[in-house]
Amino acid sequence: VQAYLAHYARDFKTPAGMSRAQWEEERRGRIQKPAPIEVALEDVRVSIQGDTATVRFRQRYKSGSFKATTGKTLDMVLRDGHWRIQQERVGG
Repeated sequence: VQAYLAHYARDFKTPAGMSRAQWEEERRGRIQKPAPIEVALEDVRVSIQGDTATVRFRQRYKSGSFKATTGKTLDMVLRDGHWRIQQERVGG
C-alpha cells in the first residue's frame, strides 16, 4: 500500500474535500480487502508540457462484487525525477 500511495504527490488534491489522511485510509481499505483487484486501461493518451502531464484513459476495474468502466484523467507533476499524481478526475 505504501508503494501505491507513494505515486501520489504530497500536494495531491483529494476528492470531495477529504483530508489526505482520510483519503489514504479509504484507499488502504480498498486495497487491503481480501478480494483480488483487476485493473485494465484502454485508449491511454498522454500530453506533456515541461514538468506537468495529463494522462487520459478508460479504466476497467473489478474487485469482488464491484466492477466499473469509466474515463479517468490524471494530472501529473515531475518531482525529484519521478512523475507523481497531483489530481485525478473520474468521468468523461
